[in-house]
Amino acid sequence: MYSFTIRTAQAADIPELVRLRLAYFDEEFGELPEQTVRQISDQLPEYFRSHLGRDCVVYAAELPDGTFAGCAILTIQEKPANPFFPTGRYGYVLGVYVMPEYRGARAGTWLMKMLLIDAKRRDLDYVSLSASDMGLGLYARLGFRPIRSRFTEMEYVLRDGAGHEQI
Repeated sequence: MYSFTIRTAQAADIPELVRLRLAYFDEEFGELPEQTVRQISDQLPEYFRSHLGRDCVVYAAELPDGTFAGCAILTIQEKPANPFFPTGRYGYVLGVYVMPEYRGARAGTWLMKMLLIDAKRRDLDYVSLSASDMGLGLYARLGFRPIRSRFTEMEYVLRDGAGHEQI
């Protein structure tokens, strides 16, 4: 059994956060074009420097040697309140990832539990995510449910990952 410390990541942890994020992309999307990997690798440290501890909290499963076995990212967003979210503050979870050799040790469960406890402490109205097939069971066990809405979620992609622009 592995020993983890579940904690929030700090600025000194940015290299580990970048490493895990790139490992996640490699596993989820396969080999990406070198230019895309370079753009992501360049953007991530700056993103974390600008947002970590402000509107982004990363929960990390730290091993005794100081490396991370996994992490979960919570972005905190705010928009005008409405009857569905009276504070106007909500969280979006992304990048929940545990290195393959540490899966089954409940790191993902503990990361998400800490994230949800913290989201409640931060007075967020709700937390949402887009689940991969691998994460569906975990999220369902924690109480997440599919979104049912009278509205249809839509998006307009201004620029795709290959740099192609719509307008």
